Amino acid sequence: MDPLGKAPLPWPIVIIGKLAMLFCLLFFFAKSAGLVMLYDSVATQMIGHLLAAVGIVIVTLGFVSLGKSVSVGLSREETELKTGGVYRITRNPLSFGAFLVCGGSCIHSIHLANFFLFALTGVIHHKIILKEEQFVEQRFGQRWLEYKSRVRRHI
Repeated sequence: MDPLGKAPLPWPIVIIGKLAMLFCLLFFFAKSAGLVMLYDSVATQMIGHLLAAVGIVIVTLGFVSLGKSVSVGLSREETELKTGGVYRITRNPLSFGAFLVCGGSCIHSIHLANFFLFALTGVIHHKIILKEEQFVEQRFGQRWLEYKSRVRRHI
């Protein structure tokens, strides 16, 4: 499987979205390194860790369900429509899980820059998901439409 497919959006926008997600995740470590947050409590730290842990489990299950079909972007190779495993619950477990991790980061590390990065991640990845859904509908047709009617985009 070719790990790099066709970009659903222009590559610079995709890269900005991925970097925004990465920097959002790095706020877990920035807080530990002494970056001053707007608010901090044991409760926000615990909720943030819990959300992040759930997100990591969902992302992991998404990768396991994809098997060898993993690629960044729209696959150039023939693939199967994945509807089993965690894909029975959400059509986008990788994005949904990543959103949970980033949301957990925002609750754990309450900082304006983190909120901005999370918003940027959400906007760009939502646009990516919409383009991916157009692509999948063209590739799988009626099978996709039936699956789409049964399973929500996120959860």
